[in-house]
Amino acid sequence: MCKAAVIIVYLKVEKNASYSPPTIKQIARQLNVSVSTVSRALNNHPRIGAGTRERIQELAKQLGYEPNIQAISFKQKKTFIIGVVLPTIKEDFFSQAINGIEDAATQHHYTMLFAQSHDNLETEKRVVDAMRKQRVDGLIISLSKETNNYKHLELFEKFDIP
Repeated sequence: MCKAAVIIVYLKVEKNASYSPPTIKQIARQLNVSVSTVSRALNNHPRIGAGTRERIQELAKQLGYEPNIQAISFKQKKTFIIGVVLPTIKEDFFSQAINGIEDAATQHHYTMLFAQSHDNLETEKRVVDAMRKQRVDGLIISLSKETNNYKHLELFEKFDIP
């Protein structure tokens, strides 16, 4: 069996201590409106007047505001991440499956967390556990050839994670 070399690249990124991403609170403070008004305007809520919505959206654009995905996930109790575990991507079938899964996930505003088990049960258990800890909203798995029980998948069933 041929084993591929693994190269790990570490990137050192120095954080600019003076920069913090713009927040809804900052936009609200600058325009002297409530945080809920800013939130509604950014989500095109019909209760917000066109003028107010335009002012808020324009300032958000100028400041480079982007929604905090972690905050949205916390509020909605969803991560918008689908876990995918396949034996390998070397086989055409699995690489096509990845493409199809990614297309469907993207259409529904989900991202995909992908791992290969290399048809090894211990690897499969480890990556499934890591995905559970990442709080994926669902798991798509093609079991390894070594899988002879499903104990490592029981917590997904217990917590009603498809």
